[in-house]
Amino acid sequence: MRRTVALSVLAIASTALAAPPAPSFLTEPGRYAGPVDAADVIGGYRSDRLLVKLAPEARLTREKGRVRIEQAIDGSSAVIEGVVGMTRVFQTGTGDATLEARYGLDRWWSVELPQGSDVKGRIASLRAANAPIDRIEAEGIGGILATVPNDSSFGLQYGPNNTGQVINGIAGIADADLDLPEAWDLHTGTNAITVAIIDTGVSNSHPDLSPKLVSGWNTISDNTSTDDSFLISHGSHCAGIAAAASNNGIGVAGVSWGAKVMPVKVLTFIGSGVEGDVADGIKWAADHGAHVGSMSLGFPGASTVIEDAVNYATDAGMLIVAASGNTPGAVIGAPAKYPAVLAVGATDNKDLVASFTTTGPELDVSAPGVDVYSCWDVLFNANTYVYESGTSMACPHVAGLAALVWSANPELTNLEVREIIEATAEDKGAAGWDPIYGHGRVNARLAVEAALAPRCEAADLDCDGDVDAADLAVLLGAWGSTGAADLNGNGSVGAEDLAILLGAWQA
Repeated sequence: MRRTVALSVLAIASTALAAPPAPSFLTEPGRYAGPVDAADVIGGYRSDRLLVKLAPEARLTREKGRVRIEQAIDGSSAVIEGVVGMTRVFQTGTGDATLEARYGLDRWWSVELPQGSDVKGRIASLRAANAPIDRIEAEGIGGILATVPNDSSFGLQYGPNNTGQVINGIAGIADADLDLPEAWDLHTGTNAITVAIIDTGVSNSHPDLSPKLVSGWNTISDNTSTDDSFLISHGSHCAGIAAAASNNGIGVAGVSWGAKVMPVKVLTFIGSGVEGDVADGIKWAADHGAHVGSMSLGFPGASTVIEDAVNYATDAGMLIVAASGNTPGAVIGAPAKYPAVLAVGATDNKDLVASFTTTGPELDVSAPGVDVYSCWDVLFNANTYVYESGTSMACPHVAGLAALVWSANPELTNLEVREIIEATAEDKGAAGWDPIYGHGRVNARLAVEAALAPRCEAADLDCDGDVDAADLAVLLGAWGSTGAADLNGNGSVGAEDLAILLGAWQA
């Protein structure tokens, strides 16, 4: 028997693990992706360029179609195939030769490859071959700093950029926000990532939404009619937060400028729905290419059919983000309660938890959800913008962030995207994870930086591609503390972590 449940317009939802330690990601300077969308740029890096710093006493020789790097001390060598050209990064002989040698500037070379090359594969191969090089990197793309879009109402969006502006009569606190202009310096999102808005539908006429739409589905009527409700426009408001058409001179900016929006209509025009339709919508989105599912809805208690659909979608590679709920003191319900779902609570423009937020052990992160300005399209107020409040508004901030993180590094899995969002959230409330804020209020700049950072083996503590004495020094320096050197995750660096590192070193 299908259970019918009326859902609040400000909907609910939450999820996830009760209090797991946030994973840490090693970052490295210079890993920035600018607002560039060109054929030779992949994941924030050029696909046709390597930056190589030779080891001391190594020499580089240009051969036909390749470069040979040979160590004069021991004769070890490596070859980079398919080389189009090479140049020094720094002009030599024009400055202080002693300083050049001290910092190895004379050993940096830019190696040009054919466009579309597997630069990450080249780097991994050269590291595995113990090539006589100190560093090898893909060349990052940068751009003008402080990327502020020209959308006419962007100043009313404190979630992306809180300057302390007054929102609905309440002055905010500067920087109580997602740091999105700083994140957009690194990446603005691509249309290769799709966010499914599993809700009341999405307006097909709103100028900030219609350019972003891909084909969707209506599980209530089993057809392609996915236009939003003419009464509440709930799905359109959420879609605008996550991925409105941005930097287009009108309205608002979405968290991910590039992400596509897939409307999946599972709720009626008054915002109610049944478990079967919602579950079917989750599966449909996963089966039709959605990377992220934004669910600003919920059911009290458990729902086996929704849990099965959530687990199916997660295993299929989709990340589901859900609102924690708008009933303080209540238990977080489905789908947010399930471990596979990223549960989101709401904060205001002072970084305080919204009074209406449902909190609890399943809460994962928080995001702006009070007086959020976004798209609206209802009878007698068509194609406009309004303020709305609820964990419903917090949820698409995080769904849009997931799309932005995934755009920055398409090689990430759904679980890795989630881990990055949790690990880079700004801790609020009690130290560490807590049931009020979760891991904290999400931060887009830190999340995108983590997505662009080199991915290192756990024991490779200095992230140089090898487990060696330098990593041992890092571990010994962190003895008794916690952090990246806590390889077994028990909260303290000690003998077991040393054993793990030595085992990886010998391997």
